[in-house]
Amino acid sequence: MSRIPMLLVAVVSLALPFAVQAQEKPFGGYPNADMQYCARLSDLYVRYVGRAEGSPRTPVTPDAVGGTAVAQCKHEGTVAQAIPVLERKLLDARFTLPPRT
Repeated sequence: MSRIPMLLVAVVSLALPFAVQAQEKPFGGYPNADMQYCARLSDLYVRYVGRAEGSPRTPVTPDAVGGTAVAQCKHEGTVAQAIPVLERKLLDARFTLPPRT
């Protein structure tokens, strides 16, 4: 094998990881602003509102509507349905919504 093809293979193999990294989606893998906003809302909901507010011995029924909205945030096509649900749940719990960028 001549030097030029070997050099070309070496350059491509060294540059490939950088090219793949440049293709990754920004902001933790969320491709657009709505998905980023939905992720912030679902994080707040799961952390503060979705938990049981009673004692460990108090039986609490989980909120299926909130849980469904959190799951919808992970799918690009259903983000528009999930955002209003999570906003309402957070506002009902007296939370200030994060800025929407």
